[in-house]
Amino acid sequence: MFDPITATVVGGLQLGSIASSEKARKETKKARRAEERGRQIQDARSRMAQVREQRIAQAQIVQGAATQGLQQSSGAQGGYSAVGSLSAGNMQFTNQMDHLQSSIYQHMQSANKWSGRASTASGLANLAMAAGSMASPATPAQSGGSSGSLASQTPTVWRG
Repeated sequence: MFDPITATVVGGLQLGSIASSEKARKETKKARRAEERGRQIQDARSRMAQVREQRIAQAQIVQGAATQGLQQSSGAQGGYSAVGSLSAGNMQFTNQMDHLQSSIYQHMQSANKWSGRASTASGLANLAMAAGSMASPATPAQSGGSSGSLASQTPTVWRG
């Protein structure tokens, strides 16, 4: 049983805890968004680097074939195509990894949301329990029971 001042302090602390949990959840969400954006930028740069390397390798094949007079040879054309195929495979892998990372990000966002809701519900439950324990219990005289005299009470006998 708490006095009104203690009850007010406990209630305020519970509400503060709920508010802090909600702020932490929102800040975590912002951090994850920034992290996701950084990953997307890094992936875009990786794709650009892959395309640049592909073009350089193909240009070297064309240049080498031209200096030897073999531009139309099957070896030059096959090498040119092989570089393109390898690059396309690498790009596909990068795209698949990007899709998986996005999926993970979305699931983490969902988990974060549900964790925040659980934390809020827990805080509210604790607040309700604290409020319930602060209410003064009814005395026997208030509940219409005995007057509290010793004569009206039945003694307890211990038998061991």
